[in-house]
Amino acid sequence: MKKIFIVIAFTSVLLSCGFINRKKVIEQTSVFAKSQYEECGNKVEELSELDFEELKWLMQTLYVSHKGASNIIGKGGVLDTKEKQAEFLYTLNEIEYEHIFKDSLGGYVIFENDKKLIDRKNAEIILKMAGASRTKDVWQYLSQNYSYDMKSEDIFTMPMYRREGSDYFIEFRDWKFIGGEDGKLTVRYKIYKPIFHRDIEYVEVRLHKDEKSVFGGYSADYMMATPIELEETAYEKEEFFQGNTWGEYRKPLTMGDSIDDYIFRLDGSLYQMPFPLDELTSKGWEYTENLKKDEERDEITLKKGGKEIYCIVWYCQIRDDPKWYVVSLKTGFGEEISDVDFELFGNRKRGDYAYGYGVHGIYGFRDPLYLEAGIGVYTGTCSDKTIEGFTMTYAPKYMDRIERLNEIATDVKGEVNLTGKGNTELERDISYKLSMYDEPLYVQVKSLDKVGWTKDMNIIWVKKGEQEEIIGYIEYGKDFTLCIDDNNNIKIKVVRMEDSSNDEPEVLNIQ
Repeated sequence: MKKIFIVIAFTSVLLSCGFINRKKVIEQTSVFAKSQYEECGNKVEELSELDFEELKWLMQTLYVSHKGASNIIGKGGVLDTKEKQAEFLYTLNEIEYEHIFKDSLGGYVIFENDKKLIDRKNAEIILKMAGASRTKDVWQYLSQNYSYDMKSEDIFTMPMYRREGSDYFIEFRDWKFIGGEDGKLTVRYKIYKPIFHRDIEYVEVRLHKDEKSVFGGYSADYMMATPIELEETAYEKEEFFQGNTWGEYRKPLTMGDSIDDYIFRLDGSLYQMPFPLDELTSKGWEYTENLKKDEERDEITLKKGGKEIYCIVWYCQIRDDPKWYVVSLKTGFGEEISDVDFELFGNRKRGDYAYGYGVHGIYGFRDPLYLEAGIGVYTGTCSDKTIEGFTMTYAPKYMDRIERLNEIATDVKGEVNLTGKGNTELERDISYKLSMYDEPLYVQVKSLDKVGWTKDMNIIWVKKGEQEEIIGYIEYGKDFTLCIDDNNNIKIKVVRMEDSSNDEPEVLNIQ
């Protein structure tokens, strides 16, 4: 009984101290100088310097936890999935805001030496202050996917998060705070990517007044990031979606040769990204949204026979017959998963086992060319690890994938000539010439480390004559072994960093 009393007393003191500290800091801060922002409406003049700092902290954590939002279906939803909520808690302890963390969250977080601990109840309170409407599944998701940071089943250790110094470092610039009626607030800013030396996105966040919120007294309702239109002078500056001309659409006849063909079957019909919206409407899919051509981008829900899909569409103007194109499609959103039938590359369908694609990991594809834009093929899974839905996003203008991959790959360091059967350990960025064939075959494990976001990925590149092919995208590859048997059949065995000694290597066959 005494132990219970001590815990309650300690918690009460912690709560009261947290609120007292926050009050003192607010009293000591002056009204923030408007000159530090491009725009600051009259409605926000009452905000203190601490309020602005807390709002910026919220904006940055939301952005990181949502991984950007321009190509993510969700009508600008904030913290509307357990994945986003878990990532928000994981990245909230940002070192940049260490100076206000304790004063702002002292009433909800336990400080134990240099650690910051939080229980389920307070984690859900913080998420709701940030903008989440429901949080019932996030704690279970944290326990399953962030187990290393769980001190116990009831306590999560908030890791120190640092953006600066990483290859993925971004800057938040050109802040604008615009007050509205009834306690509404709009915040706009730009995302600057140092490795690109340019701004990459505009972001808008809409908030409402919430006196209980530790984030400057506001909670977020809406967030949307939009890619900044780029010049067309070089492939590094290509624009992924807006204003593109993708030529005449050709309906696919098969599921393609690789997952990077971005072909899928939906309700019996084949599609390849990006494709005209009327390809869906001609098959009986209907939407009620009023698409406005001057806005160029929109999100719509299409329905057919009680089934639903969600799409991001862009208006392609540079054509003889301008039309809307689907650049992202999802068969479910948030907690809702539709029952539409589909098939993905490799004969994977709804209800199939999600794991074991390429022997390792969950089915899917993170496109190394466009990781920053969230382009790829992603599957949602049920508790029994079966596929319940998918999201596919792809629409870059630059369509020669192999040429682009070669441009971001490390230069060849040398060449090795192979003339017979046996096993050869492949070194990265060495070209292996297989001379036992009438026409030599070249094999190479290429590192994609000329750009920061693909430094952990390799491609297995094969060339015969003038024909080039990518037979595998390997993340966190450790060892690559080229195997040639008595009949000159070729395969490559891949061992990844996370593989144990009992795991069978992934085998890729070269035709």
